[in-house]
Amino acid sequence: MPHLEQSELILLASDEAAESATSAEHLAGCAACRDELAELRDLFAVVSETEQVRDLPPPPESVWAGITAQLAADSAARSDDAVPAVPTSGDTAGKGSADRARSPRDNRPAPRARRSWRRIAAAAALTVAVAAAGLVAGVWLTRSDDPARPAVLASAQLAAYGGTPPSAAGRAEVLDGRRLALHVTGLPAVSGYYEVWLIDPATLRMFSVGTLGAGPDGEFTLPANADLGVYRVVDVSAEQFDNNSAHSGDSLLRGTLS
Repeated sequence: MPHLEQSELILLASDEAAESATSAEHLAGCAACRDELAELRDLFAVVSETEQVRDLPPPPESVWAGITAQLAADSAARSDDAVPAVPTSGDTAGKGSADRARSPRDNRPAPRARRSWRRIAAAAALTVAVAAAGLVAGVWLTRSDDPARPAVLASAQLAAYGGTPPSAAGRAEVLDGRRLALHVTGLPAVSGYYEVWLIDPATLRMFSVGTLGAGPDGEFTLPANADLGVYRVVDVSAEQFDNNSAHSGDSLLRGTLS
């Protein structure tokens, strides 16, 4: 009984394709395909565990097309290896009876041949995650090329500060029109709210730009008298609902405008 295509198993495991009646019937009667599908689903579950991957948009169709093409190429390469060489007349004389006695089952791929594509599937799952992450980064970093978007006058990469998990990061951009745009990822959950500040690193004087909502993006209007040559450190802090307008001292991200 022929097994399900490897690409179909990957799509089923990643929930990118609905299970057809044909595939459901095959899986009901094929323990090998059921086991492989279960392994692949476990793999995709592990990959999707992180908050960053879970929140990413679906990867473009080109990613799945590339994975399918790689699987097809791998299968073709194994088929080429299994094709016996054309015997010469000298070889035929000595081996004709032996060749006729060989069973068609002898030409089946070795068990490891079917297992080898699982490594491709693992790479595929990671490729999807990386491709989706690259898509998000690309959209953010290339938005400045949009003619309708104001020019970027200064920017800062925001990095985890203090005890913040190192996976937290962000980017700040000062836009024409005295606006500050922020994009953040991986911020830890807080019981209060996030606030954005500009700090003078020489004197540690600071002022609040505004509060950042639950989403990853925020845009703020800067005071007309704010000297960004002086107040050049962008800070994202965790604040409490305590009626205290001062900085809490709990900075999560920081970066310097340049």
